[in-house]
Amino acid sequence: MAADFDEPVFDDDFVRSATFTEPSASERARPPSRRERRRDRRNARRAARSGVAGFRRRRGRREPSHRMAVFQVLAGLLVLFAISFALWWWNSGSRSTEEPVRPVVPTVPNSPQPAPTTAAPTGIPEV
Repeated sequence: MAADFDEPVFDDDFVRSATFTEPSASERARPPSRRERRRDRRNARRAARSGVAGFRRRRGRREPSHRMAVFQVLAGLLVLFAISFALWWWNSGSRSTEEPVRPVVPTVPNSPQPAPTTAAPTGIPEV
């Protein structure tokens, strides 16, 4: 339901629950607990396996280059051309027949002659 112009859009409970509190200086100064260190190591291993840039090692995997993208586009166009040529070849008919194919020309349908009409009276009948 839309709020009226004089009502606040967000109430106080929403604002209190949405605030972000930063850790204090003493909390930042203490070393991480064993659980936090384990969680950080596990997240680093997961990130390294999934290939996140901050944790990835250089094992021959590189970012895709511009040349590779151009090559992929050209290869896709070549495949589409090959498919369209194959479909054209398939639909163009058989080439093994000896007799020539008669060309298809438009024909005029035979229409019957219009029915004869009776002549209209020449004068206005008197009543």
